[in-house]
Amino acid sequence: MDAGERARVLAELAGGRSLAQVLDGGAAVVDALPVRDLLEALPWVDAIHAGQLMHELGIAERRTVGELSERQRGRLRQLFGPPAVA
Repeated sequence: MDAGERARVLAELAGGRSLAQVLDGGAAVVDALPVRDLLEALPWVDAIHAGQLMHELGIAERRTVGELSERQRGRLRQLFGPPAVA
């Protein structure tokens, strides 16, 4: 995995890009990322909350994004999709 691409994706999440956009982007670098790293890159998710969320969604600690089931991806999209437009 290219460390520069990984850092770019995580920085985009930290900068406000939605997790749903990243999941739907189809980049191979995203599939290789651990789910925990992806969640912790979000500005409002810390290590404790990432672990709790993964447990609630039935995501194993060492799971990568590419190993998620469609149900798990769908739940993450629901929880961290783009904000609703008023």
